[in-house]
Amino acid sequence: MTTNNRHGLSRRVPAEVKRVIRQRCGFGCVICGFGFYEYEHFDPDFADATEHNPNGMTLLCSQCNQKRARGRLSAEKVASANAHPKCLEQGFANELFDFHSEPLEIVFGGLTFYNCEHLIVVNDRPILSVQPSPEPNSPMLLSGVFCDVLGREMLRIHENEWSVNSDNWDVDCEGPRITIRSAPRQIALVLKMNPPRGIIVERLDMTFEGVRFIGDEQYLRFTMDGSNWHKWSGCSLRNGCVGIAIETRHRAANDPVYVL
Repeated sequence: MTTNNRHGLSRRVPAEVKRVIRQRCGFGCVICGFGFYEYEHFDPDFADATEHNPNGMTLLCSQCNQKRARGRLSAEKVASANAHPKCLEQGFANELFDFHSEPLEIVFGGLTFYNCEHLIVVNDRPILSVQPSPEPNSPMLLSGVFCDVLGREMLRIHENEWSVNSDNWDVDCEGPRITIRSAPRQIALVLKMNPPRGIIVERLDMTFEGVRFIGDEQYLRFTMDGSNWHKWSGCSLRNGCVGIAIETRHRAANDPVYVL
C-alpha cells in the first residue's frame, strides 16, 4: 500500500487527531457501531487530502470501509453517518469476542484462570464469569464488567458481546487490544484478545463494589480499605467454581453460602 498520497501526505494519522475523531464518533464505526475501526478521510478522500483534518475524517469498520472502497457505499451516506454517529445514538460501541467451545483461559493481572466459572467475586457479584453455551459445539460464554477508579462502568461483556460506553473519556481499539483511558495519560484498562482461547487483562485500575483493583502483566493488587494491599503474582487457578471471593460486608455466622 502506498504510504503517501499525491500531495505527499502520509497515511500515518497523528495520535491527537485520532483521539479527537474517536471521541466525536463515540468510539466505533459511525454506520454500524462496531467497536473495531479504521480512520478514514471522506471530505476529501485521502487521495486528495493535504492534511489530516479531523473534521473531514471518520471511523469506519473494515466491512463498511470495504463497501465504500468498492463503490457500494456512497460518500453521502458516510457524511450523514459522521454527522449522526451510530454509537452516540445508541450510547455504546460493541463487537463479539471469538472463543472456542473448550474451557477458556483468562489472564487477569498476575493471575491465570482456566476453566473457572466465576473468576473474582466481590460481595456476591462476579467481575467475570464463564458459562457453557446451551447449544452444542458453540463457544463458551464470557460475561462481566470493568469499572473505572470511581466505580463507573466502562466496559460490559454479555455472553461474548463486549460494549464500551460512549461517555468514556477515550477508547482506543487497535489490533487485538482495547485501551480505555479515564483522562490524558491515565489508562484504566488494557484488554488483549487471545482468540480463541480467552482474553488477557494487561492493565487495570478500577473500583468494584468498593474494592480497588490495580493490575499489570505481572501483578494484581487489591485493597478493601485503601491502606492494606493484597498482591497476587504468578498464580494459576484451574477447574473451580469461584477463583477469588472477596467479602467486605459483615455476615452472621449462620448466613447461608451464597449462590451465584
